[in-house]
Amino acid sequence: MKSSKMSPHSPNGGIIPLDGAAPELSYPGVSPQLLARVRQLWSAAGLDFDHGWRVGLRSLPGFRALPRVEAAPASTDVDLVFLYDQAVLWARALHEAAAIGRQHQTDGLNAAQWHGLAALSARLTEQLAALRLLALTDLPMPAMQIARSLSEDVDMALVILIRRKLAERFAACRSAEEASDFWRRHIAGGRAFRAISEKLYEVGIDYSDDTDYAKWRKSVLTTLGAAVHSNALKTEAPRRQQGAVLVNGDSLHFATFRIHELCAFSQLLEPDLTGALAKAANSTPSANPLAALAAPMSKIIINQIQSLSAPPANTPKTAKHH
Repeated sequence: MKSSKMSPHSPNGGIIPLDGAAPELSYPGVSPQLLARVRQLWSAAGLDFDHGWRVGLRSLPGFRALPRVEAAPASTDVDLVFLYDQAVLWARALHEAAAIGRQHQTDGLNAAQWHGLAALSARLTEQLAALRLLALTDLPMPAMQIARSLSEDVDMALVILIRRKLAERFAACRSAEEASDFWRRHIAGGRAFRAISEKLYEVGIDYSDDTDYAKWRKSVLTTLGAAVHSNALKTEAPRRQQGAVLVNGDSLHFATFRIHELCAFSQLLEPDLTGALAKAANSTPSANPLAALAAPMSKIIINQIQSLSAPPANTPKTAKHH
């Protein structure tokens, strides 16, 4: 049965938007100011927001619209999901462009970097889709587990971009054992983040261990990591608060923030990822329409993330540095 003939309400009370419906119908209660700002950013970049949303988000595995909560005191939760979905859309566009870059060996990144970026962006897309579905179906604990894994993959993607030899070692992995060994040696235990911090310091961004950002990041990862283990202090399943859209939006917030950092930091460091993505998208006339969004959406993501409540950090300065 075509979705255009389906009831707009799913059996569990969620809303299934009709094909061709305006994106905002999937976010009942979204802030008009935020919606207007996002549409303005897309228009300024010469992009069609409605078309991009349908291609990149309406087709997302497990996609579901937000339910209307009449008693919601504010649009905070809905705005968060709306911003999260923008990050999902960029990640999907990143994957499509990276896959083309790998296939055509596009200039800007070497073969190993394209290979690594295509593989990691595929994982990020799956993680983002799963995290979204879990968060909207009142399963915050497994969502927290995925958010931690997603954060590690963001660090790994950035390391592969700034260290070509490391990208070659990753691309050379041919078994689960080799991949696990690579992870332990170069990514786990904060190794990847330290390498990224060193590079960011060279362009004037201090993310050393004693900064507010580093402390915040550590505390969030500790909380997310705790979701992997049993908590003897909690004997009841999480419950939705009166008027709340999400049981726990921390995972979505952190994931959105980390995708923003991947987008922003990749523009501050060598090589020029945005330029490489643009070349890849233009290298073939039959490219997936999402691939063409990867480069122009980078600036949109950086600008609209200012609408996300930021943690104690200097991350908003990335846009200024750029």
